[in-house]
Amino acid sequence: MIDLYTANTFNGQRAAIMLEETGLEYTAHKVDLLKGEQHHADFLKLNSSARIPVIVDHNSGNNEPFILTQSITILQYLAEKSHQLLPIAVLERAKVYEWMNFHGIDIGSTLFNAYYLQNRVKPAQQQAAEQLRERVVGLYQYFDDQLKEQEFFAGEYYSIADIAAFPAVLVQEEALTNYKNLNRWLEQLKLRPAIQRGMAV
Repeated sequence: MIDLYTANTFNGQRAAIMLEETGLEYTAHKVDLLKGEQHHADFLKLNSSARIPVIVDHNSGNNEPFILTQSITILQYLAEKSHQLLPIAVLERAKVYEWMNFHGIDIGSTLFNAYYLQNRVKPAQQQAAEQLRERVVGLYQYFDDQLKEQEFFAGEYYSIADIAAFPAVLVQEEALTNYKNLNRWLEQLKLRPAIQRGMAV
């Protein structure tokens, strides 16, 4: 059994989608970020940085529950645990990591900074936030180019690289209408039942 502590952000959605895709048994626990529940003492015992998602694996093979944070790391761990959505071959696996981290680092952090500047800083830095969003849209050109050549980001098979990207691409969907390959990929993934269930967690 895995406990998932999460909220309705693209980082949280990644973890929920992955748990649905793998079929691992889990229980979701909502962390209300607007109410500051991530700063409650019980949650800080799980993640002292006060961020979601967090998983607690009660069947990790250790004598005590295994706690893991960071959405990208959680995807890798669950892929390795379940032997799903991650190639066996070293070179193929490296391409999955490349595209997953491209999204998790370059795009994910930029989107977070844009949100922070617009919603958490007083006075709001609207112009700076918009410039960061424009940078994200520009970065997605690399993803669109990649999808000209293959069905999924890291090759011909759906992987954790696609799960890492999906929730954040969905948020930016209206700004990406000119990227036909990225939109083809997005519409294809929207049809996956596990993604639909994960997005509803």
